[in-house]
Amino acid sequence: MTLAKLGLALAAVALLAGCGPNSSSFDPSGPCSLDGRAPGAYPDLEARLPPALGGIGPASGTGNATDDQLPTTVDSGRSCTESALASLWPHGLREIRFAGATWDEGNGDGVVSAFFTTPSGQPVLESAWMEEFYESGARASSKTENIEITRPTIDPAGAVFRLDTLNDLSLETVVVWPAKDGVRVIIVATRVSPDASRQDHDDWVAIAVAQSVTRTQS
Repeated sequence: MTLAKLGLALAAVALLAGCGPNSSSFDPSGPCSLDGRAPGAYPDLEARLPPALGGIGPASGTGNATDDQLPTTVDSGRSCTESALASLWPHGLREIRFAGATWDEGNGDGVVSAFFTTPSGQPVLESAWMEEFYESGARASSKTENIEITRPTIDPAGAVFRLDTLNDLSLETVVVWPAKDGVRVIIVATRVSPDASRQDHDDWVAIAVAQSVTRTQS
């Protein structure tokens, strides 16, 4: 099972991996009437993503590895429809732009680092709106259970919103925090099994947050 399939169960990842025109038909400069995404659609937003992550993957053990791993996929796009914007729609948003990098480790393990923003003419995107978006998506899903919301401090991001949930055989964590000109989001999914380590999962979360701050444009 891929990370995209795992994330789709949260509904929130629809902005990253949801339905929409593929790269051959998506025009990022045209009217915002359809949802779409494609590699290189918004290079300036993709530049806000970490180019690689160190300390993740099966070989990393407790998350102490230093070898960088390039993302499996990188793309960017926008959501324009009420169904895709979901809880963002009542806040007056009619277009949100995003970029996302995915590290798919296989067997249901992986990481997504994403950056969200709104273009000129739209309300300035608030971190609280993205928190609401992820939480409402998780609670609306029939596959998620044991949803836990906390507000820990994860350096160097500072205070963040964190959502943890079980989705079938996957432990999934969503972290949201404000950034310059937008909002950053991390999604980490790890397979639940007798030999799986919660500490490894939490290490991935800390690594993904830290490197999304320190290895990207501000």
